[in-house]
Amino acid sequence: MITRKNALLGAIFAASLAIPSAFAQQGALPAPSSAWVNAVMQGLNPATRADIERRSTGGNHPYEIMRVILLNNMQLANLVQPGQPPLSEVVAIDFIREHAVVRQGDALRVLNFDRQTLNLKR
Repeated sequence: MITRKNALLGAIFAASLAIPSAFAQQGALPAPSSAWVNAVMQGLNPATRADIERRSTGGNHPYEIMRVILLNNMQLANLVQPGQPPLSEVVAIDFIREHAVVRQGDALRVLNFDRQTLNLKR
């Protein structure tokens, strides 16, 4: 017999499975703290910092703008050989080591970048 307690536990379990998958489908990641963003912004050169601040309007978070700038710079560097899948998103950024993890098809690729300009290092 199904009791109220068992039904409630089943509902909680089902919700706990559904919530992470909903975030994964939307690609929603928590935004970094404002202290972290401020520290990273201080390490950028003035032109790059001004560009990010100018584009940080209407709900655009500076970290997301940095991800887009990095992805665009990597794509402009012609890193993808003919027949390879394109670079589709920046998955992670390590500003200390100057590494960006980029998704390329089903694989992840680590690329070096300049932390002051967000340009690819060769």
